[in-house]
Amino acid sequence: MKGLVIRISVALALLLWAVDMVFPWQQIIRSEANHYEAIQERGALVVGTVNNSVSYFIDPNGNPAGLEYDLSKAFADYLGVKLEVKSLDNSDALFEALQNNEIDIAAANLLHQQRYQNQFQFGPAYTSASWQLVYRKGKDKPRSLAQLSAKDKLVIAKSEELLNILSAEQKKQPALSWQTSSQLSQEALLLQVAEGKIDYTIANSIDVSAAQQIKPEIAVAFDITDEADVHWYLPSSSYSELQAALLDFMNGAIENGLIARIEEKYFSHIAQFDYVDIKSYTDAIEKTLPKYTALFEKYKGELDWRLLAAVAYQESHWNEDATSPTGVRGIMMLTKATADRMNINDRTDAEQSIKAGSEYLHWLVSQVPNSVPQEDKIWYALTAYNMGLGHMLDVRRLTKTLGGDPDNWLDVKKNLPLLAEKQHYSKLKYGYARGYEAFQYVENIRRYMNSITNYHRVQEDQISQPLENVTDSIMMTPQESQN
Repeated sequence: MKGLVIRISVALALLLWAVDMVFPWQQIIRSEANHYEAIQERGALVVGTVNNSVSYFIDPNGNPAGLEYDLSKAFADYLGVKLEVKSLDNSDALFEALQNNEIDIAAANLLHQQRYQNQFQFGPAYTSASWQLVYRKGKDKPRSLAQLSAKDKLVIAKSEELLNILSAEQKKQPALSWQTSSQLSQEALLLQVAEGKIDYTIANSIDVSAAQQIKPEIAVAFDITDEADVHWYLPSSSYSELQAALLDFMNGAIENGLIARIEEKYFSHIAQFDYVDIKSYTDAIEKTLPKYTALFEKYKGELDWRLLAAVAYQESHWNEDATSPTGVRGIMMLTKATADRMNINDRTDAEQSIKAGSEYLHWLVSQVPNSVPQEDKIWYALTAYNMGLGHMLDVRRLTKTLGGDPDNWLDVKKNLPLLAEKQHYSKLKYGYARGYEAFQYVENIRRYMNSITNYHRVQEDQISQPLENVTDSIMMTPQESQN
């Protein structure tokens, strides 16, 4: 009898094990990958992104850069693995790659979409943006989608999110129509609007701000959606190690200022938009800069020639005969003392001025303490170029006194305006200075350099191709197709 009970118990256990093995959840758990472990095993984090002037691009020196790249590289370092970047055409392609486990993370300034709650895991929010309707400056500005007429050409980049937004709006405005390009990116369509080849497009507000720096004709009509958080997306999984690691990393990046520094690097100089200033500048890039490009390249030294050119534009608007009421002269607006120190005799000679200005800027960089990160030294040097080395050292001392980090440019630059306040400058070695001007001076140069870089990138890549050349990639909306 005892043996029969044992045999029955064993048989029952085997039956339960068999049921357990074929039950759907067991199959799912056994078949899905633990992405955190997979990353550690392969020794690489694969991040999918989109190539544009904010998220990910190759800089003029051939190095990868961009907000998403810098943040992804920092996360890969946190995980102790190398970073592999996979550039895809659009957000739909990113989500498809994520669904197919071809990438570990989708990172491309992606807005929060509630409909993906059960399809993917979300990383913490790290900035925010909105969808905006864009038109060409000088044209009539619509106040709502209802004001778009049937003859207006609204073209959007391929995006399921935008398609859902417009489809919902179409239920309220049946006359609303649009076309979708599977070939052109948001940036390319923004340039099409700027050149008058299409009437409208819809783009992410951050991408719009970046594009305005090279095409100031781009204007925002209104926000299509409210501001939403920007997230990284991870594959759906019953495992939470990767999501937990990302949460810990992002919390640390916020606390130690990494997020703020990266945003300052890529966003701060494009935050302001002055149509007249940028229009004059982009015209000068096209018509005046070519006259001096060879000289900036010849005397760039350890600097990027585009930075040197941006300094010269900020100083003189590339006018080699410029003279100020205080006596500074030339394309680099040198004082007589600086010209003498750099051994030049004609400040209005473009070559002599650019050579001297570059050498002086290199000398100022050498005076910045080595405790400052190498990539940030130039901003301290430009501050000194504008208001003097002594005042630059003063603002470092003031930053430390106020509890900030004098080696952190983000901390230092926000204190520059304080040099004009008596309660602060009265305690400093070199006294009063128009620090608010130095602050704007550096921000302008960064913006001008960014515009030169992206202007030439657009020209070289021939992104702004005639719309008629891509008509094969233009598809009518689902409602129009049915008609």
